[in-house]
Amino acid sequence: MKRFNKIITKHLTPLFLSKTAMNTYMIFVGNGLSAFLAFVFTVTLVRNVSLADFGYFSALLSFMMLVTDVSDTGIGSTLSAFLPPLEDDKKRFFSILKAAFILQTIIALVVTTVLFIFSYAIANILFHTVKLDLLVKITTLAIFFNIMGTFFTYVLSARQKFLQVAFLSAFSSLMRVVLLVCLILFSMVFLQNVLWIHVFYLLITAVIAFIFVDVEFLKFKKIPGELRKFVSFSYFIGIARGLTAIASRLDVLMLIAMTNPVQAGIYSTASRIISVYPLLTGSFSTVIAPRLSAATDHKSINKYIYKVIFATFGIMSTNVFLIIFARPFMITLFGTDKGGPAVTVLQLLLVAMMFFVGSIPSVALSIYYLRKPFIITFNSILQLIIVAVGNLVFIPKYGRLGPAVSLILAFGITLLLTSCMSFYYYAKTGNEKKSI
Repeated sequence: MKRFNKIITKHLTPLFLSKTAMNTYMIFVGNGLSAFLAFVFTVTLVRNVSLADFGYFSALLSFMMLVTDVSDTGIGSTLSAFLPPLEDDKKRFFSILKAAFILQTIIALVVTTVLFIFSYAIANILFHTVKLDLLVKITTLAIFFNIMGTFFTYVLSARQKFLQVAFLSAFSSLMRVVLLVCLILFSMVFLQNVLWIHVFYLLITAVIAFIFVDVEFLKFKKIPGELRKFVSFSYFIGIARGLTAIASRLDVLMLIAMTNPVQAGIYSTASRIISVYPLLTGSFSTVIAPRLSAATDHKSINKYIYKVIFATFGIMSTNVFLIIFARPFMITLFGTDKGGPAVTVLQLLLVAMMFFVGSIPSVALSIYYLRKPFIITFNSILQLIIVAVGNLVFIPKYGRLGPAVSLILAFGITLLLTSCMSFYYYAKTGNEKKSI
């Protein structure tokens, strides 16, 4: 018993009360509230619209998130790698921040302008009907505000202002639920109005995030050469994020294009449930990124990585619980007609999420400590190929189950390769430092 208490005092107590743990709790509370409110939003919306309309909505939302992730071009993740070590060098710090802001704004304007102009063609290609042209235009506005709001959130995370990040996450989700309730009270729950909700709440979130960041950085001049260094690093991450975004958003888009909106609606009912895992993974990665990017001592990183792995297994254990109780869970929430057909989809997606969550240690290590983003780029290319080919093969054969099978294969294979490559270079780096 004394030995057990000693283990708790020496190892577990510092682990759960460390600065990283406290920051993780803060982000988790904010994103946990956000995930819960997103869950409430999904359940409420599904109960008030047809499966076909929910299928269209999910496809447009996937399109919005896909374009947002691609438009990031690695800028957000690069900020977490560049800014923490420069906190004491105010001139360089704000120079990089200003350069990143200008670059992100230009990208956002160009991308959304092109999408707005070609919305007619996009509606025809994705949904096989030009009647959704207006909905694509509304989604384009939401994309612009989402890109900028995401950028400012990355800045706050890089500066370790996790309280503000947690507040933004919870507040934006609460606003979305409140606006949906207002539509229900006035019997105005139409697809177009639900999309306008997203435009409004993303606009407000972006403005508040900009205020939190502080406009002081706009007064500083850009240092020549800083932008080139920044872009050269973000290049690989940008490719990786873009490819990963495409791979992770192809499910609903290909399903609705190859089957029908009802099948997409059933699949989306399950996929919205598991969306908490990417959110939780992002929260955890946000907290550990500054610590890893600023680290110089290989021995301390050894201990830190073990903590990250331990926490990752804790997150993965929740997948097993949900797989077992998937049927009563879905039927209770959505009823037999809407929840029943989505049970198997949910179980398969939960298996895929176990592999996705398991990649946290290797991905964080390769980007923020090893500074080898090409590892993620390589695996993202492979992941996209597996998902695209898998969907083409499995959707005609298994219908709504097809995309889930593709994700299991993609996340499982890339988890194995990313882990092997990251820890190979990690061990190599440790041996090089020992030999010096």
